[in-house]
Amino acid sequence: MKDDKLEWIFASSDNQQLADRYDRWATQYDADHDGWGWIGPVKAVEQLCALGAISTVLDAGCGTGRVGVELAATGWDGTLVGVDLSAGMLAVAAETARYERLVQASLTELPLKDGSVDAVIATGVFTHGHVGPEAFPEVLRVVRPGGWVVITCRSEVWAELEPAAADHEAAGRWSLHQRTAPESFHPGKDVEDNQPQSVVTWQVC
Repeated sequence: MKDDKLEWIFASSDNQQLADRYDRWATQYDADHDGWGWIGPVKAVEQLCALGAISTVLDAGCGTGRVGVELAATGWDGTLVGVDLSAGMLAVAAETARYERLVQASLTELPLKDGSVDAVIATGVFTHGHVGPEAFPEVLRVVRPGGWVVITCRSEVWAELEPAAADHEAAGRWSLHQRTAPESFHPGKDVEDNQPQSVVTWQVC
């Protein structure tokens, strides 16, 4: 495993390699992110909780369950479902005991019914070598009308996602609610890897 784990992860060539690499990283993932001061889950949960009453949430690309831990810390007691490609990451997430259900699946083939959740949250997922706008249709499918999609996104990745997001908005599928001002989400990481990020929120139509 390379010393620069983010670069190693971002260089994954397909979903199988991505899942395999996360399996190898799973037991050290939280310690590494704590060392980098990763605040993406905190920032995304803050935005989610500001949206009003939400009872059912899909944590898309849930990883080790950091969103579940942050949601529980706010006192939220709704139903949380986690989906991730990596069995190793899901095993760590299960130890948090914050999820009603954890499923190994791709975001382009979500094992949920149409309109079955109030919100989807995804932190560190829509990024290099992971998930792109091809996942938007499935995310939109599983959120009820009036529900929410909340993601963290690096500024340079947002430039790639924005055209597809705008197309879905023009088609009346969702509307952009907010994109927070870009800031460091890895304040403890080396400067060259510490690109600014935002939380982006849409409301599903």
